Amino acid sequence: MPRYRAGPAATTLAAMNRFAFYLVRLLRVSLGFLAALAVAAALVVVFDLNKGRVPEPMAGAVAIGFYTFLAARLLWPLLLFQFVAEAMRWRALAIHAGLGVLVAVAFLGWTFLHSRQEAPDPLLDEEPAITVAKIVVTLIAGLAGGLVYWLIAGRSAGLQRIERTDP
Repeated sequence: MPRYRAGPAATTLAAMNRFAFYLVRLLRVSLGFLAALAVAAALVVVFDLNKGRVPEPMAGAVAIGFYTFLAARLLWPLLLFQFVAEAMRWRALAIHAGLGVLVAVAFLGWTFLHSRQEAPDPLLDEEPAITVAKIVVTLIAGLAGGLVYWLIAGRSAGLQRIERTDP
């Protein structure tokens, strides 16, 4: 019984399919990262900056876009960690949600270190840099961002396409 051998066209097609698969994975990780940042920014805009009121649609969209851009610019090491999680095939929800909370805690620490030392002025309607409400909103935003990333890209991290072999 003769064995059939794949020609150069078949191996090129398989390589192109593999390249397309990895390109889709790269896009999925990047879009998951941006979606997680957008959800976290939306939670902060609605619950912290706007005191629980839903903002005007256009102003809310601009604020969410701005904060997403700002977070993506500052949190690029988080994206590198997401690529490491993809390579290591870490699919657990706890890893991604925990990373979101860890980023939120780091942000709270940075806010505390860079806040003013004097008390806020009640005549100017200032409030402290760190309040219980801001801590809760920031932690929930980090947790929600981790959950959104897991839903988009984290739960399928490291999965590989099954190569079909015909007899």
